[in-house]
Parts: sequence; structure tokens; C-alpha cells
Amino acid sequence: MTALRGGCHSDIMSTENTTDSDVQVSNNEAKSRYVATLDGEQAGIAAYERSGSTITFTHTVVDEAVEGHGVGSTLVRYALDDARTEHLTVVPQCEFVAAFIEEHPEYQDLVG
Repeated sequence: MTALRGGCHSDIMSTENTTDSDVQVSNNEAKSRYVATLDGEQAGIAAYERSGSTITFTHTVVDEAVEGHGVGSTLVRYALDDARTEHLTVVPQCEFVAAFIEEHPEYQDLVG
């Protein structure tokens, strides 16, 4: 897997060639990470640290083989939607998550 943008590297932010139904995302709370799977295989992770009502996204990684296919965007969208549902304040330490929020103003209200 390759890290996305600075701790989280990549320029694939606006490229989304898969459909949301192709990528499945789940929250592995025991490992503090959201996990994206594609065709039953792990395709990416968004690591986080949780403290009270705050979630800090620290690192996002997507498998090189699926970079540019929207896996990272789908993963982050799911994680942010989950944070909204849980009424969490988001700290986008990972540059990929920060860039996603910047490009999607509907998530900016989550940032604390």
C-alpha cells in the first residue's frame, strides 16, 4: 500500500472511477482505522485517534494497484459521514483528509 499525501501522499483527490458500491468501508475500532475493501481485498485504510468527542485522522493509505480509482475518496467520505453521525469533531492531521474536506465544503463544519 502507498501512503496518500504527506504522511498521506497523492494527487488522486478528485479522481473517482469506482462506484461507492464497489468499495466497502468498515470501522475497525479495535485497530482505530477505517478499512476499505475492493472485491473482498483490503484496498486502503484511514487511521485515526479518538479522544472523547474528537477524532483525529492521522494517516491514509491506499494500495498502489487501485490508486486513482476513488478508493481513498470513498474511504474518507465514509469516515467523515460516520464522524458526523457520531457527533464528533474532526481534526484532519492527514493531508489527504484535509484536502478532501477542503474540496468538499459539506464536511467543513466537522472541523474543530
